[in-house]
Amino acid sequence: MKRFLGAMAVVALLAAPASAGVWESQCASCHNGSLAPSAAQLKAKFKTPQAFVKAAQTTSNPMMAAVKGNVAALKAAAKELYGK
Repeated sequence: MKRFLGAMAVVALLAAPASAGVWESQCASCHNGSLAPSAAQLKAKFKTPQAFVKAAQTTSNPMMAAVKGNVAALKAAAKELYGK
């Protein structure tokens, strides 16, 4: 019984990161205010989710090259940031 409960605890701990949103899992590590603008800085600069997505798609920053074409992920991140 103890092994079963221990195994279930490990599974629960490993499953928790899978529930992280797009912003937390793909964006937040760089957009921390020192490598790239933080979430608060981005929200202050881009007033709407649409402006945020458009800016991400048109940026010339090579660090964004991998995500520029993933519109669904950009929109999901915008939804997480702006709550809309």
